[in-house]
Amino acid sequence: MNKSVFNLNLDTYSLESVYQAAYSMLDKLYFYFDKRNAKTLMVEIKSKENLPMPALEKLKGEFLNELLNSELRVSVAKRTRKVREALIAQALIGASADKADYIEDPLGIALPWEEKYGDKEKPQKDKLKKAKH
Repeated sequence: MNKSVFNLNLDTYSLESVYQAAYSMLDKLYFYFDKRNAKTLMVEIKSKENLPMPALEKLKGEFLNELLNSELRVSVAKRTRKVREALIAQALIGASADKADYIEDPLGIALPWEEKYGDKEKPQKDKLKKAKH
């Protein structure tokens, strides 16, 4: 089975991005990671099918492209974290039960028909049709 071994610079890519990219390709590749030092991650990929080397190199390219996508998503998530947290906090505060009083029903929406209108007969379709003619 063919395999490709290469190093990634951890100053350029975060481990989180590497794992996200690898996860997205788990249906096609087996991965083995070995952190050589604080700045270098050794990556070994093997195809789940017995592919020739050019096809494996193409999958390696797909992985590296997905790694760029993942790194961008992680970077944007870090930069927008405080904004997302503020929006979620505001939404939760706005939806808190302290502001809404569900016991009060000034429009009588929660009352059954009989309690709201007494024993009055509900309008029927036949009576409405006769009134129109």
